[in-house]
Formats: sequence, C-alpha cells, structure tokens
Amino acid sequence: MRAMTALIKREYLEHRGAFLYAPGILLAIASVAIFLAVATGHTHFDLNARQMPTGVGIFQASVGIVFFLWSIYLLIGLLFYFADSFSADRRNNALLFWKSMPQSDFKILTSKALSGLTIFLGLVFGFALVMAFLLYLVLLIVSTQHSLIAAPGLFEAVQSYVQMAIVGIVYFVLTLLWHAPGLAWVAGLSTVFQRWSIPLAFLIPGAVVLLEYLYTIRGSSRPIADFLSWRFQGIPNEADAIAILLGQVEGGPFAVIGLIFADINWLHMGFGLIFTTAIIYAASEYRRRRIDA
Repeated sequence: MRAMTALIKREYLEHRGAFLYAPGILLAIASVAIFLAVATGHTHFDLNARQMPTGVGIFQASVGIVFFLWSIYLLIGLLFYFADSFSADRRNNALLFWKSMPQSDFKILTSKALSGLTIFLGLVFGFALVMAFLLYLVLLIVSTQHSLIAAPGLFEAVQSYVQMAIVGIVYFVLTLLWHAPGLAWVAGLSTVFQRWSIPLAFLIPGAVVLLEYLYTIRGSSRPIADFLSWRFQGIPNEADAIAILLGQVEGGPFAVIGLIFADINWLHMGFGLIFTTAIIYAASEYRRRRIDA
C-alpha cells in the first residue's frame, strides 16, 4: 500500500501542472471575467416573469452546467495524461530506475490509472466546487440588478450546494468509469507508439467505421459505428437533468443521481472496466518483455 501511495504521489508531482496549475489559472481568468461583466452591468437578460425559475433552480442548474464543463476538462486532461504517462519514462530514461525497483510494470501502470481516478479527479472536482461557490456570489450580484432574479437564501444555498456536491462527485466518478475504456485505449497505444497514440486512437476506429460504411448496403445497420457512437455519449440526458435542477420536474438534485443510474448500462460498464484492466495488463507485459531500458 505504501508503494502504491508513493507511486500515485509521484504521478501528482510530475503532472500537477495540468491538473493543479492550469485549471487554477483557468478558474482565475473565468472568475475575473464573469465578475467584471456582472459588476460593471455588461449583462442583459430578456426575462419573462411567467417563465422564470426560482433562485434555487437557477443556482442548481448553473452548478450542474459547471460540473459538466469541468468534467469535459477532466476527460481532455486525462486523455493527454495517459497518452504521455504510459511512455514518458522511456523518453527520459526513468524506465531503468523503475525496472530496478521491486515493483512490477503492472503495478506501476496501475498507479498511473488510479491517479486519474483519484487525485486528478479530486483536484478538478475541487475547482468545480470553488466555481460553484463563486456562482452563488455572482447570482447575488445579478439579483440586485434584475428584479425578476432572486438569489436563494443562505440556508437554501448551503443545502443546494451540499446536494449538488454529492450529485457532482457521483457524476464525475461514473462518467470517468464509463469513459475509462477510451482512456485505456490511448494509454495502451502510447506504450507502443508513444506520442502518436492520440491520433492513432482516433484514426484506427475511424478507419474501421469508414470501411464499415463502404462495405455495407445503404440503409443497413452499422453495428460498430452505432456502438462507438452510443458508448461515448455522455450521461445522463442533459435536457432531463437541467429540467430537474430548474425545478420543472419534481425530485430535487438527488433525482439527477437516479437519472444517471438509470441511463448507465451497467453490463457495458463492467465490460468496459474489464477491457480497461486488460489493456493495462497488456501494456505492462509489453513493457516487461519488449522494452529494454
């Protein structure tokens, strides 16, 4: 356990720029821009009193959008992280050091995968929570400029914030687990092809889908293209989730968790995690057998 903790800590130290410094700078720039736009009155809303949701609904929906955007950042960051980390030690001669340690290649690569599921996810989710808090402050300012917009009270805001935080961490974890096979695919390719892994990760399935389109009759089903399209759709249905958060559908934020669980095909989730584990194991065997440090 101590060895695994040390390996994960090493991943954090080597890649904190993409998951700590970069999102911190992004958050600072976005926060300053939003506050300046709101504070100086450079906002205009065409409001209809009959269609206006409550202040709680506006806050919850805004936080939901923030979580969605930060989850996209997390997936993009992990895409480049796995494309680099599974082969970086070959470029800087660190592979000789790690092969001299009493740690297997499978354990080293597993630590890289777990880093994405734990510490890097936690860092990005932390920035999402900070932005969610700042959104409440923005909503307070906007409510003083527009009579139809009412910011939720402190008790309501805290209650909604805690509920949305629970919804957010469930959404982040399950989204990452759902897309884990794609990230593992990039990571496995990087072990063999290094920096070419990202273009190849899209080129190979793209070529397969193209061949499928060329060699199937018009109007017939294309199972590979349909499967890939379905497999990498987001969860849950965004329109349904926003309707719940705005209060247009009863249930509150926790109903979104039920929507997420209902939208996930758990059988395919299991197959995807098995595929992810298999890719990591295959990559570790390739490193152990074929790469001479």
